[in-house]
Amino acid sequence: MQMFNNNSRWQLLCIAIVSGVMLSLAGCATNGYGNTGTRYGTQYGGGGAPARCNNCGTVQSVRQVYVQKDSSTLGTVIGALAGAALGNTVGKGDGRQAATVAGAVAGGAAGHEIGKRSGNQVPAYQVVVRMDNGRTATVTQRDDPRVRRGDYVQVRDGHVYLQ
Repeated sequence: MQMFNNNSRWQLLCIAIVSGVMLSLAGCATNGYGNTGTRYGTQYGGGGAPARCNNCGTVQSVRQVYVQKDSSTLGTVIGALAGAALGNTVGKGDGRQAATVAGAVAGGAAGHEIGKRSGNQVPAYQVVVRMDNGRTATVTQRDDPRVRRGDYVQVRDGHVYLQ
């Protein structure tokens, strides 16, 4: 008695491919935007006097920088699909299914690396703020903050807002 028919095998194969792609994407966590590989958003340093506002301060400098645009997710998906298609052309029966899954995983990994390397540089703004509590916050954001040196701002959710 046969445990799985061809439709069941195909469904299992599709589930395996999707699972492989999802696992590949789970490893795609990035550090986000920033010049030094640090987390996109706000970086704090220093210490100082008691604060009037925990997240307010004076802009010390604003400069345009370029950050890496993440395009590795699309590369992973395209690579997984191409790898599955190539793997499906190899072998017969269970060997073909195994080759398809292996092709999807290998293609996803290769596509992820290719996508990371082909990402474009996009403009962003790095704003250094001397916080009221004496600390320094460096915020890198893609939107133009529309602030200049000396402006009083609030740092919130990885962005600078004029007060």
